[in-house]
Amino acid sequence: MKPGKLLIVDDEKDIRNLMQEIFEEEGYQVETAANGVQAQKAWRQRQPDVIFLDVWMPDIDGITLLKEMQKEHVLEHAKVVMMSGHGTIETAIEATKLGAYDFLEKPLSLAKLIVTAERAIEHGRLHQENRQLKQKQPDQILPVGKSKAMVQLRETIERLSKFTMPILITGESGSGRHHVAKALHHTSARKALTLRDISAIDFNRYVQEKHFIQLNTLMREVDNGTLVVSHLEQLSVASQTILADLIKHQTYQPASTLEPILMDVRLIGLSKGALEHEVLHGQFREDLYQRLKVMPIDVPALRQHTEDIPELVDYFVNYFVTREGLEYRHFSVPAQNALRQYGWPGNLKELQNLIQRLLILGSGEVSDIEIKNILVKTMNPMAKKETEIDTSVLLKEAKDRLEASYLSQLLRETGGNVSETAKRSGMDRTNLYRKLKSLGIDPKNPI
Repeated sequence: MKPGKLLIVDDEKDIRNLMQEIFEEEGYQVETAANGVQAQKAWRQRQPDVIFLDVWMPDIDGITLLKEMQKEHVLEHAKVVMMSGHGTIETAIEATKLGAYDFLEKPLSLAKLIVTAERAIEHGRLHQENRQLKQKQPDQILPVGKSKAMVQLRETIERLSKFTMPILITGESGSGRHHVAKALHHTSARKALTLRDISAIDFNRYVQEKHFIQLNTLMREVDNGTLVVSHLEQLSVASQTILADLIKHQTYQPASTLEPILMDVRLIGLSKGALEHEVLHGQFREDLYQRLKVMPIDVPALRQHTEDIPELVDYFVNYFVTREGLEYRHFSVPAQNALRQYGWPGNLKELQNLIQRLLILGSGEVSDIEIKNILVKTMNPMAKKETEIDTSVLLKEAKDRLEASYLSQLLRETGGNVSETAKRSGMDRTNLYRKLKSLGIDPKNPI
């Protein structure tokens, strides 16, 4: 019995022939391709188990081909091993995020080629078993964690999912607002109906006269379902009017010359928490805000429930192993403690990205040293810059710079929430607004 089918894609004939000879001696069925066009034809006809793909080719580069494979669902049955003579970590990470199994640097080690093919095929078999197992298991719908904050959040979701009133979900970027919105829908009586998630910018674009077809389509789709609108503070006046009518009158009017249409839509709005500021400055309708905030949900920042990090680590590791086929790695207790001691300005999204990076780049148990090293490398450049002091300026200017750095960092951590920033800095909110104005800091965009 043959161990598997391979496709070798490389524009260098000598490399193709050598790899074909080696693998055929090992009992593999081998197909070769000298360029991107031949590669596409080969994977569509042969359905290989493993594809060795060169990054740099004259007609279509390997990354573009990998994206094409993703679109054609080739990665559901084949493992892709990228090859490059001058690859970078960035290219390797991009390839892995797109679904590549491994990344080999040239000149190729013949022994490593054989081992990689064996492991890729075995990994493919395990991945198929994991997919079958995953299909039998329900998705994780409710937020993960045993902390008081997460227990209360789950209870709130379960309680509010029984009703149909609009919901306002606030929280910092990356804190999981979209996940909470999905949980509200999937635990409600509407779970079998449509859930649509759209940003305020796209909604504004639909509301413009020339895009009314898209808006009408959207409204038809979400009738009896759930509409999630993110970045509420960016809604135009016209968009706010449509949502206000949807909430107050359960109607949608496609055009001023047409009769309003009765709609049954549950609206869930997402915001970083700046809506109150927008209302005060006349940028957001107060009646819409009041109706949205009847049942608000404030999603806590990760730094407010770091005791959940071990459970979150397990969840994300299992997610990447079962969904994306990455290699499992155990996080030592010191590694978990190092994660708990970090501030997480990017919240859950930052933790998720960090764990993915650790699974891609390393192997074996994850240590606290590895955690600290990767945190230093990925730290926001602005955060590093804030630790530098310029002694060539007068004390007042140095003080202003320090205050600007401090408040900008706080605003980034709170997602532009001025109330939370005032609370954490110990300042009165009015005084904070004055200070931000004098320092030239925009709360929505604290650079």
